[in-house]
Amino acid sequence: MVDSKVLVYFTVYIAIVSCATIGKLLQVPDKDPTLKALVYKDGLPKANTKIHDNVLWVPATTQFSARRITVMNQGKLYSTWTYDMLLQQSDCRSSTTPTSDLPGCKPNSSSPKTLCSVHTSLFDNDLSSAETEVYCTKA
Repeated sequence: MVDSKVLVYFTVYIAIVSCATIGKLLQVPDKDPTLKALVYKDGLPKANTKIHDNVLWVPATTQFSARRITVMNQGKLYSTWTYDMLLQQSDCRSSTTPTSDLPGCKPNSSSPKTLCSVHTSLFDNDLSSAETEVYCTKA
């Protein structure tokens, strides 16, 4: 019986916390696992497609200045993420390096920098539903 009470209280707590953040713009910590997944599985591959270079461009820093707002859409949580990536060329060849290896590519510190702003909307934590726009300018 005690376990079911704990479960009820925990469920109510989660519901209150979720409602408290719905519709509010929130700062996202740079170490957030969902942010990291968005950067390496969605934003960075799309930025490299836009840059169209012989080598892959990778984050020069781990600071993304990320923000997220979540709303209800069709009964599901729908989040829009915005973040910035300061990119530099790496030594990884774009023609032979799979995107899954992007986290292992290190920036070449002597190369030029490009700033990319990324806007991604998706149903909560479902990368297959992501719609992303990337805008890059020379830094």
